[in-house]
Amino acid sequence: MWRLCAIGLIFAGFIQQSGAESFDYAPLNRSLGRVVSAGGWVNYEAAKTDADLRLFIEQITRVSPDTHPALFPTRADSLAFWINAYNACVLSGVAKAYPIASVTDIAPFYGFFKIHSFVIGARRLTLDYIEHEIIRKQFADPRIHAAINCAAISCPRLQNRAFMPSELHAQLHAAMRDMVRNATHVQINRQAGIVSLSAIFNWFADDFTAYLKAENAGETLLDYICLFLDEDDAAYLQTHPDVQVLFLEYDWSLNEQK
Repeated sequence: MWRLCAIGLIFAGFIQQSGAESFDYAPLNRSLGRVVSAGGWVNYEAAKTDADLRLFIEQITRVSPDTHPALFPTRADSLAFWINAYNACVLSGVAKAYPIASVTDIAPFYGFFKIHSFVIGARRLTLDYIEHEIIRKQFADPRIHAAINCAAISCPRLQNRAFMPSELHAQLHAAMRDMVRNATHVQINRQAGIVSLSAIFNWFADDFTAYLKAENAGETLLDYICLFLDEDDAAYLQTHPDVQVLFLEYDWSLNEQK
């Protein structure tokens, strides 16, 4: 009975989307507002049975920028879809496996990202494929590293609302600013002359420096984070180019509400 109702709701939503020529993120917004705190902590027990999350997952199995390009006329429409799809799949996949202590408990050697797959737009895709072959390769915006969430404490916080095409630039900028100004991800020790950065900046260093070079905005990781730091910290780094850069150990513990 649930499946018949869900299909009917998805079909009704799709008709509405087709008329408005836009994709409907209302179910995801409702779900994120219920199960994710302002600080990005997730109630996975609630997510297990969240009807709106289930509805959104059902929705994206049939609709994507590839299957319905008219719903995604701009670059922002497509990028917002893939960020939201990635985050929703992680949230749903982890909730199904919960209780666990870490996303790495779902499958060894990060198999949740590399082997486990989700159907999106009638294609079966892994999370790694969505991240590396679609989001990173097709859109080349390093701010996405502050937007997609891997369900770990060391990952930038999961937003409790969907990324929207009309607001995407501002939302991505705010997400990266929040990441860079959070001591979980960036620590500046002026006395020791050390800057400790999230391992994300090490793993994807080329993404950040390529953006800088394309925009003629600098060359180093510190140049990039200076774009988002407060004025005082940015001024310190700009006048101390010889600081030592270290990378923080990544904490894969689950980002669950306690």
